[in-house]
Amino acid sequence: MNAASELKGDGQHVPPAGSVFREFTFLPKGNHFAECDPQSQREFCKNREHMVPRPLDIDLTDAVRCEVCVEYWGGHIGTADQKFRVNGNDWRHIPQPRNTPSEPQRYYRNLMGNPPVPVPLKDLRNGTNTFQFTCGPQIAYGFDWGFYWVYAFTARVYYDPEAVRHPTGRITSPRPSATIGDSPTFTVEAESPGGHIERVDLIGYYEDFDWAGNGEYRDWHYQYRRGEISHHIGTAAQPPYTITWDTTWVPDQDRPVKIMARITDAHGVSAMSPAVEVSLARSSRSVRMYRPHDVPENFGVRVGRRKTCTIDVADDLGQARAARLVLSTWSAAHADEIGLNGTVLVPHIGKVHFYSYDAIPVPLELIRRGPNEFHVYATTEHHAAEINWPGPVLFIEYATE
Repeated sequence: MNAASELKGDGQHVPPAGSVFREFTFLPKGNHFAECDPQSQREFCKNREHMVPRPLDIDLTDAVRCEVCVEYWGGHIGTADQKFRVNGNDWRHIPQPRNTPSEPQRYYRNLMGNPPVPVPLKDLRNGTNTFQFTCGPQIAYGFDWGFYWVYAFTARVYYDPEAVRHPTGRITSPRPSATIGDSPTFTVEAESPGGHIERVDLIGYYEDFDWAGNGEYRDWHYQYRRGEISHHIGTAAQPPYTITWDTTWVPDQDRPVKIMARITDAHGVSAMSPAVEVSLARSSRSVRMYRPHDVPENFGVRVGRRKTCTIDVADDLGQARAARLVLSTWSAAHADEIGLNGTVLVPHIGKVHFYSYDAIPVPLELIRRGPNEFHVYATTEHHAAEINWPGPVLFIEYATE
């Protein structure tokens, strides 16, 4: 059983309510470090140092458990067995995306620290810890070059709440079971005996684009970027702690939305508030999310290749008002065409040799009821323009009155 298949869904990808923790992040010089399959016969890999030790100072005083969040690009297609170990102990597999039709390594992927990997406290030291990363060979589309990048990794250490001075708080508005409309404002009550409150972050469990890259649409939505939380509901840094959720493109929800506050004090100690469950209901508009299917393995293009997937729109488009296509890519600045139903929307997006999350406006006249074909095309002889799992997602806003 691989690491991804061991993950559970609802609520497992976020610190639980009432937990107290600190986060310790390793930031590489530049924007990443790379690891190769140590058995590769490629000159690039043979001439590199493998499993380079990377130090991270961690405070384990009164710790009760630890988990590690890894931000990584899956690397060359098919690269398998990405893993790390701490202080020379057992190797821990880095999670792969869920819900892929075949092995997740056959799909391009960029996972942004969610879900985390549990690490036993016995593997850790109070003070400096040594992390090492490695990978195995390519299990598909191989050219003897197992290879991937790590942008950062964060050790999240949980502490005994009875032993550590920590912030406390709760979401005071809206009330549990309330119904919210567009752009709702949340109010959080927060205080800490360990110093002033540095920030309050709201994280929600609902259905949306898969910002973390873990293959889950209904999830606690957030990602890490160099150890900093992003793509969550919002942040307040000053009292009163009020946060307005931009729900402009949040799809309609057929189930309640759960919201928790992550409260962090000046000493970097965080605590999670109890969850509040609310319902999203709009009065004059609707936003619907259409997922892709037949997303191909090895969804990258170069030297004149064109690849496609299909997005089905089952609804009548007569009341459609706006649309956009959201996707996660890597090195998509190398693309020449990104389009829908044979029309180029943009020539390229993102950056060369880096990840990007983009929303592309889509003219309504291009969208068909029924199957819609997304395509990407590139002539570059350099790195392929890659479309990450789970593929492009189409959002359409409709008038309802």
